[in-house]
Amino acid sequence: MTTISSHILDSTTGCDAGGIRVICHRLSASGQAQPVFDTKADESGRISIDIDRGDDSADARYELIFYSGDYFAGTQGSMVAQSAITEVVVRIDLAQASERFHVPVLIAPHNHTLWWSR
Repeated sequence: MTTISSHILDSTTGCDAGGIRVICHRLSASGQAQPVFDTKADESGRISIDIDRGDDSADARYELIFYSGDYFAGTQGSMVAQSAITEVVVRIDLAQASERFHVPVLIAPHNHTLWWSR
């Protein structure tokens, strides 16, 4: 089992992005997406999901989608109306990951920043 986790922060307020929707797909070499999870961050802007990688092929990749546009539409409707960024998409290779893969994300209507940690 591997844990995929994230802490999502709203950089316009400096607060946690509680309630933001995050989905994960397993991507095959041909690009087919298989749903792994569909969740919302807790009040502290965090997700932590255990996934079973036992059936992964050697070339399996994962995709995380953070629905920042929907989040900001619910919190700052007029600001997001001018933004072309509706989702933050992160594609990851878990082949080198051990038991935990953590992706902190800072979001705003017009930009995002992310990094990887363990």
